[in-house]
Amino acid sequence: MVQDILDAAQPAAEKIRDYEGKIRLIGQYDADGINATAIAYQMLERLGKDFEYEIIRQLYEEDVERLAEEDEELLLFVDIGSGQSKFIKEYIIENTDKEVIVSDHHEPQIEGDDERFIHMNPHFLGHDGGEAISAAGMTYLLAKAVDEENHDLIKYALIGATGDVQKQEGEFMGLNKDLAEEAIENGHIEKRKGLDLYGRSTKPLQKSLMYTTDPHLEGVSNNESGAIQLVKSAGIDIRENGDFRTLSDLDEAEEKKLINAMIRRGFPVQQLLNDIYTLDNGYEIDEFSTVINACGRLGEPKKGVKILLENDLKLADKISTKYGRKISSSLRYVENNKEDKDVVYEKTIGVIDGKDNIEDDFIGTVTTITMSNGLFNSPVVMGIAESDKDKMKVSSRASKDAVEAGLNLGEVIEAICEEIDGEGGGHNIAAGAMIPESEKEKFIERLNEEIEALVS
Repeated sequence: MVQDILDAAQPAAEKIRDYEGKIRLIGQYDADGINATAIAYQMLERLGKDFEYEIIRQLYEEDVERLAEEDEELLLFVDIGSGQSKFIKEYIIENTDKEVIVSDHHEPQIEGDDERFIHMNPHFLGHDGGEAISAAGMTYLLAKAVDEENHDLIKYALIGATGDVQKQEGEFMGLNKDLAEEAIENGHIEKRKGLDLYGRSTKPLQKSLMYTTDPHLEGVSNNESGAIQLVKSAGIDIRENGDFRTLSDLDEAEEKKLINAMIRRGFPVQQLLNDIYTLDNGYEIDEFSTVINACGRLGEPKKGVKILLENDLKLADKISTKYGRKISSSLRYVENNKEDKDVVYEKTIGVIDGKDNIEDDFIGTVTTITMSNGLFNSPVVMGIAESDKDKMKVSSRASKDAVEAGLNLGEVIEAICEEIDGEGGGHNIAAGAMIPESEKEKFIERLNEEIEALVS
């Protein structure tokens, strides 16, 4: 229940309220981390605290060493730190007078000492951080423990949870479900049943339909003229005041007309109906989460904080366009090389070797898309791409069936990384790593062996 996390957040809340020095806020660069950073930023600003913030891709040992030497005496880590808590204890707690608060949901290495090192993590309270609550959710509850007036920050918790795939079949799970109910009750988001199509609030209606490939809509999927004909057959105007309409522009009666037209065509509409969560800025929550995630992937995570806190929708649109082009380019590389067994291949696991053709910031997105589009028939899909400093970035995803059968991908990845001098970990369903380039083949071989042993 949410209350146990609120109770556990009280020592951190008290420390933040009472602290009079300068604070350093450190967040991670994905959608969850950027939302957690926005929550913490707003919380500290409302308290009138003196603080600076940074958003980083990963927290490596050298980053912890650097932070130990910074001027700030209180360090607040959000969506980062649990997996590096041994380094935090060694370099910061044991060798400086600094104080640390970690608000995270990843698998923790060690607990804090509740005095100079407060470690907030749902795993300590019996909640699964991979599904039940995100770092943005944890940080929201910290902000609420600081001051009840921070209740309006709850929408960022749900955007972060969405970014960390903590919804299944359109519905939030675990503690996120409680947060969603709170947000709906207080008017911060709206929920209704509808067609769960890509670009619901941002793309022309015919584009949303043509982009629908799972399930395949015969004559409509990848066919814009066919999608336009479907809309017209439903008696729906495709334009309004000269502009193309989006799915979210349709009123309830019009959406029902479209659904009926799809049923008449024999389309499996039931697979496309889900609970739709809409933010107070008009964006559907999945799309907005993608925009915020894109800011990090494009190397501009602070723009994500700006979009969130200033509701800068013009900037959101620019980021979305730029991101779409990058993703399209990366997916074309996979499509063009799917017959090249040095690039795309499948044993027990599916592998995409992006080499230096897919940027390391995009390999995770490519892996997620190929996990769902049927390219592989594997319990685990992993993508790998060249990074910096003779390193390679790994991103991996597990199927729901594999997780239900007992696979914890984060634990498997972390164990392999210990063998090859890499750093990695994550959740049961998604995990990542940074490994030496020289260990690429061994890493792939070991992951294949581990997954084969688990599924055979």
